[in-house]
Amino acid sequence: MTDLEEILEEATDIVEEASEIALSYFRQAVLIESKADGTPVTIADKKTEEQIRKELERAFPKHGILGEEFGTKDLDAEYVWTIDPIDGTRSFISGIPLFGTLVGLLHRGDPVVGIMVLPALNETYMAARGLGAYCDGIQLHVSQRSSLDGAFISCGDSSGFEAAGKKKMLHSLVDKVGNIRGYTDCFGHSLVLRGAADAMVDPVVSIWDVAPLACLVEEAGGEYFSLEGEATIQGKSFITCGPNLKHEILSLV
Repeated sequence: MTDLEEILEEATDIVEEASEIALSYFRQAVLIESKADGTPVTIADKKTEEQIRKELERAFPKHGILGEEFGTKDLDAEYVWTIDPIDGTRSFISGIPLFGTLVGLLHRGDPVVGIMVLPALNETYMAARGLGAYCDGIQLHVSQRSSLDGAFISCGDSSGFEAAGKKKMLHSLVDKVGNIRGYTDCFGHSLVLRGAADAMVDPVVSIWDVAPLACLVEEAGGEYFSLEGEATIQGKSFITCGPNLKHEILSLV
């Protein structure tokens, strides 16, 4: 077993166990607070990240951490974990089971491990550089569709496109593509990993939203990039798709 295999195995156990904390609060009465940027946060977000951080620090004491709720630790370390305890907090708050717990590992800034647990759906997605992407033991492969005509595209919130100054792109997608659906957040990207959706366009993101997904989609044979066409996890937007659609998607920006 390689070092990345061992890391992936141990980290997946950590994320799966922590996601059960998030699930224990699902469809329960919880206090909803607003962060400085106006996005919601709950005790479920905080308790889940606390557990992940504690276990990662125990298992990988030399690694750094970049978490959504509790900030950074040792960002100059060779390996840094990213944590999004509940990706899709608005879905979570609304009782919609399409939220996930996301954890990624960066090696000198490069995504090398990705883990996504959708606890309400009982699904675990995992990948490591060179080892493929899997969901509950089944290897994942993205769609091989070569045209947007008749494609199935998932999109983030329309308000996100407006905030990103890309509302015209959303209109262009609607005009061009046969099926546009708003499966937002990590669930939309999980459809791309499975080949169920041909692309997912996320107009507003943070690094903890996308670092795990970057590794997952590459290992499933797909691509990731920003609305500017850069293969980056540092951008403000994030698109995943099969290997044949990038040029046509960017032509609509």
